[in-house]
Amino acid sequence: MEHPTIAKAASSSFDFTPLSQSFPLSISLSKDDQDLETNMGLFEGLSIIIGMSIGSGIFASPGPVLGYTESVGAALSVWLIAGLLALTGSLCYAELGTMYPISGGEHPYLLKAYGTLPAFLFSWTGVVCTRPGSIAIITMIFAEYVVRLIYYGHPGGVAPVWLTRLIAALCIAVLTLLNCLSTRLGTWVQNIFTSLKLVSLLVIGGIGCVILAEGASKSHNYDREPFQGSSTNPGDYALALYSALWAYDGWNNLNIVTGELRNPTRTLPQATIAGPLIIMVCYLLTNLAYYAVLPEDVIVKSASVAMDFGKNVFGHVGGIIIPIIVIGSTFGAANGSVFTSARVLMASAKHGDIPPVFAQVHPRFKTPLNALVIQGLISVFFVSVGSFTSLVTFYSMIAWTFYLLAVLGLLLLRYRAPNLERPFRVWIIVPVIFCASTLFLIVFSVMEAPKEALAAFLFFASGVPIWYAGEVLGMTWERKYCTVAAIICVGLPVPRVVYNTCPGPGNTL
Repeated sequence: MEHPTIAKAASSSFDFTPLSQSFPLSISLSKDDQDLETNMGLFEGLSIIIGMSIGSGIFASPGPVLGYTESVGAALSVWLIAGLLALTGSLCYAELGTMYPISGGEHPYLLKAYGTLPAFLFSWTGVVCTRPGSIAIITMIFAEYVVRLIYYGHPGGVAPVWLTRLIAALCIAVLTLLNCLSTRLGTWVQNIFTSLKLVSLLVIGGIGCVILAEGASKSHNYDREPFQGSSTNPGDYALALYSALWAYDGWNNLNIVTGELRNPTRTLPQATIAGPLIIMVCYLLTNLAYYAVLPEDVIVKSASVAMDFGKNVFGHVGGIIIPIIVIGSTFGAANGSVFTSARVLMASAKHGDIPPVFAQVHPRFKTPLNALVIQGLISVFFVSVGSFTSLVTFYSMIAWTFYLLAVLGLLLLRYRAPNLERPFRVWIIVPVIFCASTLFLIVFSVMEAPKEALAAFLFFASGVPIWYAGEVLGMTWERKYCTVAAIICVGLPVPRVVYNTCPGPGNTL
């Protein structure tokens, strides 16, 4: 017989039950999760979601979105649809997170729904590439705006590349240190910069609303029908949606630190619903302001539309104010990425995918210090090797593939475990819409960017031998990484003598 809580939850999308009724605490939280401080409430949860979503996207994506859609009305519609898609994903992740209230993001959901291979590939791609790569991209943007601010009074001056990389590396080092010393310190930094970002976007949106109310639009974008001249090619809208979704990316990051919430059963759904809604309002207001002040051709061609907006409204003062806003925005986003990504690495280590030393929590600071340090080193390496333009597309393909698998896993668990306690339950149409939309985006992006798609596939495939060595052959993590490294270096089956040199008990293939 179905549990009454589940029957009640089926009738509402906003139904909560106490955590103790959903899972015993000893099952919900591992020992390492209990060692981490559980001091995050609703405000901290919102800071994680909003702070990691509002990074550089809103300052770079409006141009491509308008360029693909070719009208203000269609562009604003794309921003709205992207926000609603992020919201559907958040609702699905709220159900998953309250079913399994542990840290680690998609890893525990993939493990429960599909088994070890997808969960390992999530850890593999996250630890080696996507998470540190994301940190590197954000800090490089941070560094570029810092350098731009330094050289603002010297129009002819060209900043050396090493200076940008050095500033990015220093940013990573500072944020890693802050998050190593205290979880509270990391969330405190996140709260401050999230508040500043929200205020900044609301000010930009407010300026646009005032200009529209006065009828003094300089760009005349609102002097014609909003959908006049809109593109009729569905492919253009898919690409525009992809650009907008990049700005919304971050809606799922609270699930990575679920084990550190004081009351995950209540806080997770509240934050994952409110966060995307707040971001959606800010993005729509900000784009309204851009379109009110700047001509359409300027927005389409600009890679720094916010700076053009600031110069147009405030003159040279805006050329200083806007970079400061972007610097604060990217610093906050980088801090949130450092904070959450270390928890993915920690969850991977607890499952045995990587050395268990990275699952340890520092006894004094109560932070995953080892995971933070190795993550920082990998991120600095990415900063040092150069450009990350293609990495953005590469990262998006991998990330949205796992988003799709996680929500498909929710549907599978509805079928396989219908009596499982679900403190929060979404209507079945929500994950169906999300899966259909995400599948369309992935298929279309593969068609439009086959090189990046091939690179993503090869990167996925590179993790399969490591998983096979551990799960099928039963090798310890030391041996399986030694084995794979030898295969890559030699290109031949690993000789027994090479395998026998790897540490660990027993040497039988």
